[in-house]
Amino acid sequence: MTTFKTITDHMKVLGATRVIFKPLANNDNTKQQIYLGSDFDVIRSIPSGEIYADGISKKGPIFKAPLDFYWMDEEGNTDQAPNSQIILYPKYPEIRMSGFLAGTNRKLDITPRHLMQAPTLEERAARMGTHRYLVLGVNKSTIWAYCTAWEDELAFELQQLVTDSKANLVASVFYESVVVGKTSEEKLLDKLRTIYEGGPIESCRLQSDGTKIPYKAQNGAGYTLEAQFDITPNGFADPDFMDWELKSHSGSVVTLMTPEPNTGIYIDDGLKTFMDSYATRKQDERLDFASRHDVNKENGKTNLTMKMEGYDAKSGKITDPDGGLMLRDKDGKLAAGWSFDKVIEHWKRKHSNTCYVAYTAYKDKALPHYLYGPQVTLGQGTSLEHFLKSLHNCVIYYDPGINMKLDKGKWKPKKRSQFRVKWKDINQLYRSLRELDLREA
Repeated sequence: MTTFKTITDHMKVLGATRVIFKPLANNDNTKQQIYLGSDFDVIRSIPSGEIYADGISKKGPIFKAPLDFYWMDEEGNTDQAPNSQIILYPKYPEIRMSGFLAGTNRKLDITPRHLMQAPTLEERAARMGTHRYLVLGVNKSTIWAYCTAWEDELAFELQQLVTDSKANLVASVFYESVVVGKTSEEKLLDKLRTIYEGGPIESCRLQSDGTKIPYKAQNGAGYTLEAQFDITPNGFADPDFMDWELKSHSGSVVTLMTPEPNTGIYIDDGLKTFMDSYATRKQDERLDFASRHDVNKENGKTNLTMKMEGYDAKSGKITDPDGGLMLRDKDGKLAAGWSFDKVIEHWKRKHSNTCYVAYTAYKDKALPHYLYGPQVTLGQGTSLEHFLKSLHNCVIYYDPGINMKLDKGKWKPKKRSQFRVKWKDINQLYRSLRELDLREA
């Protein structure tokens, strides 16, 4: 008999680090595609390739992303579905999966074709009230899938897990078995409590070989905290600790993300041309592009205005897949921009669970020291709509820290395109925000 443990064990051997499952409706088939819900948070739970714009249909703007997707049988054998992809419709919003049978090896007989065909009217009527279940094993890049039949033993087992509240809802349509033992949140708080009780920590950063080195720059608080979790500065947007992203803050401003522009003079003509046109010149040896830019407000230093093109503020929806966040000058020239597919791609890699750790800086020694805690804030449940709305309302703003310095006849760049939010406004980004004290059990 095939059990959930059997399937889970096979998937973990293949490399899965997480297993989730979803009841399938009659409409989840090759014709209507597999419905993955209306919550864009699902694209954080399912690993995908780079998101790209793919025009407009009757359902409005379309974004797609390829999947590294494999079907698995009861014995752990696999067959790749090379044409599988997710399709995002921001207008509704709605996410679907398609192409999950095309290109698979019929001779292997692993892909569950008979379970994924569109039903006849008679079959639809007979299957009312019963479900197949789609089980997905995932890691950071790959998906392994298994599908139950209607009313087989595994389908009943998964249904019972949900009925008995032994599975938690994930991204509105998936379920995940309740974790036995401490949760990731409890483990995170235990670690932070140990760090707090250890007192102030000298500013440092972790090298790739695992050694900690002193760090003198003013932005050492984040690096020092990451070093305590054995995290090297890599610029990746993946979660820092299990399924949590870590951010230090001093109660003023938080940097949310640092994506580089992907269009405009910044890209087409190069950074030096961009800086010559819009940066502030300090003598003849330095150019700075560093001041706050809000949507629909001209910046007095750069004379650029951030616009959200292809976005309807009333509905909170993307209306043009080729639009995005665009910095334009008074003549309408595009200085720099982030297309919506770039924004969504970066947003999907920001985990919905974020832990903000308050810190106090002590600068009375050669190197700064940082005390983390005792206050921490846990933010959970942020949506793409929340993010776009916060940008339009100027809660989130573009605050670059870009400069170029002339060194021995060559201009050396430092790039940092920051999207930030004031700490007092952080509650506008999450469905749930909890403030905790590490001194309390």
